[in-house]
Amino acid sequence: MSDVKRAERIQPAATSGGDTAYFAVHNLHAYYGESYIVQGVSFSIKEGEILALLGRNGAGKTSTLRALARVATPELRQGEVWLDHEPLHTMEAHQAARTGIGLVPEDRRIIQGLTVHENLQLAQIAPPVGWPIERLYELFPRLGERRSQEGTTLSGGEQQMLAVARALARDVKLLLLDEPYEGLAPVIVQEIERTLQEIKKLGMTTIIVEQNAVAALHLADRALILDMGQVVFDGTAKEVLDNAELRQEYLAI
Repeated sequence: MSDVKRAERIQPAATSGGDTAYFAVHNLHAYYGESYIVQGVSFSIKEGEILALLGRNGAGKTSTLRALARVATPELRQGEVWLDHEPLHTMEAHQAARTGIGLVPEDRRIIQGLTVHENLQLAQIAPPVGWPIERLYELFPRLGERRSQEGTTLSGGEQQMLAVARALARDVKLLLLDEPYEGLAPVIVQEIERTLQEIKKLGMTTIIVEQNAVAALHLADRALILDMGQVVFDGTAKEVLDNAELRQEYLAI
């Protein structure tokens, strides 16, 4: 496709001699066993930006997100990940979390047997602590109403709110959202969208992986499109929304 803007390879903030990117990824390669999933991904984000990480099923979106969070799989075999000049690629997942990376996984992982309030308290059991719980209830009033209810008995949309609130209960510098609208009714998607818009107003640097590409693009400042584990587009969200050929080829929308 002649009008697809190819992503430029960038140098990470701490090694490039002046690159001021708040979050920078350079030449990321990740594997599941011998399956080569993430193939040389590079990009950067300014502080306060929201990036939509898009692509068809199997493009490598969630694998890239998990590699950035430094979870056990996929295995990061090459590449650098820098957050506010901290080298996440040298860290385990718990170390990256303490540095300020917060992953909200697709399955939400609400802890069974704990109330909403206890799930949030558990997130703050060790430093660094983020937002006060009462402030989280102001952002998510429905969670405040259900603070004494067991988290796993909440509706899907409420569990998604709790998963995001739990991430913000930590001192988060970069929020990673994996399929936040997955399996939710359209009316609940709109409610989650409003919540994410509020988070955007607060200047939270965010990467969102979402099959509902149009919803993600309306929220995001920039877009990164993956195909077969490689970056095929790096530009503004508006450029993707305005380019029907690009959307059809890589997003099927």
